[in-house]
Amino acid sequence: MPPSAQTTRLVSTLRLLIPRLRLLQKKDTASSVVQRRELSQLLSEGREPSARIRVENVISTDIAVEVMEMVELYCELLLARANVLDQLAFGEQGTRARLRAKELYRKKNQAQAGTSAAGATTESSGSRFGFGWFSGSQKKEAVTPAITSGANNSEDALTDEDNAYMDTALDEAAVVIFYAWHRFPHELRELTMLRTMLGERYGKEFMALAQDNKIDSAKVPDRLLKGLRVRPPGPELVESYLREIAKAYGISWPDEEELGDAPPEYVDDQDDDDDDNGDLPQTPVKQQGDQSQPSFSEARRASDTSELNKATPPRGMATGRSPVSVAPPAPRTDNPNPRVKVPGAEKEGGKAAKQESGQSKSNNSGIPELDELTRRFADLKRRP
Repeated sequence: MPPSAQTTRLVSTLRLLIPRLRLLQKKDTASSVVQRRELSQLLSEGREPSARIRVENVISTDIAVEVMEMVELYCELLLARANVLDQLAFGEQGTRARLRAKELYRKKNQAQAGTSAAGATTESSGSRFGFGWFSGSQKKEAVTPAITSGANNSEDALTDEDNAYMDTALDEAAVVIFYAWHRFPHELRELTMLRTMLGERYGKEFMALAQDNKIDSAKVPDRLLKGLRVRPPGPELVESYLREIAKAYGISWPDEEELGDAPPEYVDDQDDDDDDNGDLPQTPVKQQGDQSQPSFSEARRASDTSELNKATPPRGMATGRSPVSVAPPAPRTDNPNPRVKVPGAEKEGGKAAKQESGQSKSNNSGIPELDELTRRFADLKRRP
């Protein structure tokens, strides 16, 4: 049986919306990379206040990308179960679901109206001195049963709505679309069309309750709630973002002064030496122009430094070696032994091979090598 026209429209809308969401994710990710590069430049220039303000754009962009990924997953679920959704929505189960949503919406409104009326009667029952009269107490007693009855009705509604409206996964996807539509970081025409189509299947009352996340059997995930919340990022999140950006671009941030001083056991080395050598005789301090021998502590420190240098030599850049290393290509079936070809290396390799061949020829031709000539010259010197 071919799908209906409504199902075809729903499927075509979802197939347009999903690539659109992916394209927006790529654009926001590229924009985030550019902003991170600019932030690294600001940190390298020491403009930290400006970087702390601009990093909020990076954080909001990353959160928007995460929100779009979650909405995309729910759209894929709706696309995969579009036929199931229409079969349920336009049947008896859909009619019962819309009637349940109307009843829940009516009870929610009555509960809100009852609480507001109770608050109004409580304020009017008291005198201007804050003491209630007999009539006020009677009004309170009259209002109390109404409030308790409303609470019981709401509890009955909660117990009745333990079951799903149409399907648990489909209900959650519809609630997410309704909730995220007016909080979405971008304006999408396809998302508006999808919201309208889902509203035809679930009803206006279900849509109104889902916009405020008041559906008891289907709730918006907490991760999506936090992502769609309009709130500035905390100082810890800003600090961690700046630290990671500085680490990624090789910038020394924060400064050493902001990190604090080193522990005293690593700073006051001279005091430790004095404590260790407290039993030894103290040598006088060498004055300017004095040619006396160095003190015991200085000699010990010099010996320790020399031993440390011998044990761990300094890691300097080796001469003739490039600081950039290139990983060799992995072997494949068509090329089991791959090699990295550097431009100009073949010519230099050819020249080196020619020189080696020339040296070998000269050695094979009977001309002595340098070591042999040196030995012969030494022998001539020894002769009288």
